[in-house]
Amino acid sequence: MRCIECGALVGVDSPHGRPFCVACDAALPRWRRADGCPRCGSWRTRPLEANAACPGCLSLGSALHRCHALLRYEGAIRRIVPAFKNPRGPFGPPSVVARAVASLAREHGHRISSEASGQLDLIVSVPLHPRRQRQRGFNHVDPIAREIARALRLPFRPRLLARVRQTQTQASLAAVSRRDNVRGAFRVAQAFEGDLRIGLVDDVLTTGHTLEAAADCLLEAGALEVRALSLAATLPRSILRRGSRAGSRSATYAPAAPGGASASSGGAPGRDPVADVDRSIPHPEPPRLRSQESRCP
Repeated sequence: MRCIECGALVGVDSPHGRPFCVACDAALPRWRRADGCPRCGSWRTRPLEANAACPGCLSLGSALHRCHALLRYEGAIRRIVPAFKNPRGPFGPPSVVARAVASLAREHGHRISSEASGQLDLIVSVPLHPRRQRQRGFNHVDPIAREIARALRLPFRPRLLARVRQTQTQASLAAVSRRDNVRGAFRVAQAFEGDLRIGLVDDVLTTGHTLEAAADCLLEAGALEVRALSLAATLPRSILRRGSRAGSRSATYAPAAPGGASASSGGAPGRDPVADVDRSIPHPEPPRLRSQESRCP
């Protein structure tokens, strides 16, 4: 087996048995405490307690109790996730890509276990609309969620949520339009016992509006709290500003531009439009009273 990044032969010393050599595995852009909250960008000198909510997200009225991300959406991850999500052939993603994503999802599950030990009861994936799922052939979030659930030894219910309205692709929309695009797109399709603490899985967290809309429906149906568990996340704009104020440290936070140049040194043409999304827009509504089998307005 060869490394998915550099092509070097991968032996038995490959970390976690994944298709990365030791050097490329160490170079993966893992989320750091200095990167702050993946949703709002708030930063603390000390880690939050396992059961604590993110104060920045709560101040914005977020439906998400807290957000956990394994990786920053840059470098190798910006190639691996799209290759997994949008395979070119009819037989799904290449096996080496599927193995890479599965191993990263397992690592994420183990990290969540240490960050939120005993704080989750159930794992749920963000669903695709049936039409889009037929076109793609599978819901790419389900394998990620399944590996996270297995690592946490928790039940996984892939059909608890349903997407009842087909929406535009979020990546093509501005931040404000993304929020409106997914409003009312989900409903709870299966009954569940109330007071559950749910881990809601998606592949990449950008503005967080998709996760917010899905979390709203889960809270309405009786969930006690919902945590976002994304494999990767873009750096919030507040972190990019903080990095630019740090002078030379700004290169750490800027994704690589096409051709290998840093986005911070290449000017606007090399800028990553996803990483520039402003997540500071408050959640549009306060949490609503719980109800069964309800659809978000």
